Amino acid sequence: MTTVKIFDRKTLNPQYITDEAGNKSGIILPLFKFDELMNNLTALVKLLESRETTTTAPVEKTVSNNIPNNTSDNSVEAVLAKQRITLLTQHYDFLSKILATVQQYSDLKTELERKIHQQKLLTLVETETQVLRQQITDFKKKTKPAEVYNVPELAKNIVPNTVLFNELKTKILLEAVNDQKWPILLEGLSGVGKSTLVASLAWDEEIRQAFPDGIFWIGLGKEPPVLEDQIWLIQTLEDSSINFVEVEAANEYLRQSCASRSALIILDDVWEVQDLLAFNLASEHSQLFIVTKDSKLLNITQYFIPNVQGYVLKPFTEKQAIEFFLRYIDKKEITATTAPVKLNELVRLSEYLPASLKLLAALLRTQPASIWQSVLERMRSDDYDFPPAYPRALMQALHFNVEALGEQADYYLSLAVFFDYTRIPQATVIMLWRYLYQLMDDQANNFIKELVDKGLLDVKGKPTQRYISLQSLQHDYLVAEAEVEKLHNHLLAAYRRQCGQHGWLSGPNDGYFFQYLAMHLVKSGRKNELKLLLLDFDWMQKKLQVGTVQSFLHDYELLEDRDVTVIKTTLYDAAIILLDNKSELAVQLLDRLWGEKSLQNNKDIQALLNQAKETLPNWVWQPHFEAEAKK
Repeated sequence: MTTVKIFDRKTLNPQYITDEAGNKSGIILPLFKFDELMNNLTALVKLLESRETTTTAPVEKTVSNNIPNNTSDNSVEAVLAKQRITLLTQHYDFLSKILATVQQYSDLKTELERKIHQQKLLTLVETETQVLRQQITDFKKKTKPAEVYNVPELAKNIVPNTVLFNELKTKILLEAVNDQKWPILLEGLSGVGKSTLVASLAWDEEIRQAFPDGIFWIGLGKEPPVLEDQIWLIQTLEDSSINFVEVEAANEYLRQSCASRSALIILDDVWEVQDLLAFNLASEHSQLFIVTKDSKLLNITQYFIPNVQGYVLKPFTEKQAIEFFLRYIDKKEITATTAPVKLNELVRLSEYLPASLKLLAALLRTQPASIWQSVLERMRSDDYDFPPAYPRALMQALHFNVEALGEQADYYLSLAVFFDYTRIPQATVIMLWRYLYQLMDDQANNFIKELVDKGLLDVKGKPTQRYISLQSLQHDYLVAEAEVEKLHNHLLAAYRRQCGQHGWLSGPNDGYFFQYLAMHLVKSGRKNELKLLLLDFDWMQKKLQVGTVQSFLHDYELLEDRDVTVIKTTLYDAAIILLDNKSELAVQLLDRLWGEKSLQNNKDIQALLNQAKETLPNWVWQPHFEAEAKK
């Protein structure tokens, strides 16, 4: 079977010739690179020719994209089939041109003739590639709506901002300007409904049709795992297992990947500009959409991306707020005139925010008139100390709902202990509640459902892999209210009961334990225990196998210790190899550290290397350099 190497600009590393105006007028490649490119293109054309000769029916050389009105089969399938044949035919003709040019190249005698011919060929490739890329994108758009990934389901009783929705939709569907679709940034207060509006856009049929390679939703938050989010996006977009150890390399690859794709990438809850820049596409067909509560983020982003387009989602009007509140109360006997309190004052104190109104409706729905009045009075005068990053009315409404839980509020507050608050395995939460409060599984599940109904958390995922998701404002409130240091120790104690005789090594692979144990040990002040883990080969191997290389390396950033730093440096040097083959861990440690004289009296590191050597009985140390061999 013929093997053809795939080239791109980065692989070829061309140098450009520019004119006085700075326009690119030519390309220079090393001769060996050009020859290698020509050989591979020749092999590709021959491969296509061999496949063509085995086809039972000849390929049409020219096919119209339109079906005549008098044809008997004018179905969508027929149109798409003909367009597909057209694309394949054009691709074949394109490669045939390249083959002919390559054959001419072999007859050239002088270096100057070769360079001129090389420039003509590269110009041909660039032009034809752009045309084919556009045709493929157009073809995809006519097939089926895009798949959506992690986009929230649309909530019931939503009241969309129709004017802004239509304005954003029009902007998203616009053609690229100067071969680039510039990022769109939507700003608004927490609780104003930004995520709901953008989810409505993501589920819109026309928008799904316009981005056939997928619509991707990434919730960032305050301390996002940016590199892991990049890797998830690239792997999902390409259906591949490619991996990275640096944000910059992943971003560059993402740019290249999106150059030939049409995808909508939504970054929700963005706090820092460097986080969104890790997903900057600079693409002709793909669109980046940024959602933030930070009113300063647009100006900062424009410093790096001057053409980013900014929009603001404002709170409800008084009329809209009252209608929204009554819709969520969902009681026929309660109207704007029969409500126990003046609704215009209630919505004003709620700052006309949909999230505040929804939480108040969940609280007051089943309460008598006296409770309505007391809530209104507290909203007027309450001086409770809330996290300052969010609207006070929103935090008040959240606080009132948590208070109404009574003794069960402690169950909810315990969620403050989790680091990745957007994706907490439900089974882990139930385990913690069973340990702390002796809740049976059905009781825990019922309470989770109650919290969902009140709008205090979300549950996502498949029935067998449910996970709990909190918003950043909910998590910040919980952290401010709970005794988090104690909770770290409680969670560790609950997990310790799940471990067997081998200690932490035999902990459950529940999607949280191995990923975050090291961080909980640090927060609990158990740094010596963490050091033992980080220098235990069995733990290292287990952690690496069940998680990502990025998570594995991150643990070594948590501890400032000389021995840990030695291992950390070694692992980062070996990271590119571990990405391809995690089973290389023992070999990398031994090859890089066994011969280090400065470590020969280090008992902890030598114990680690001896553990690694036990897994490789046939391994023999070989000096890397001649000087080492002489020693």
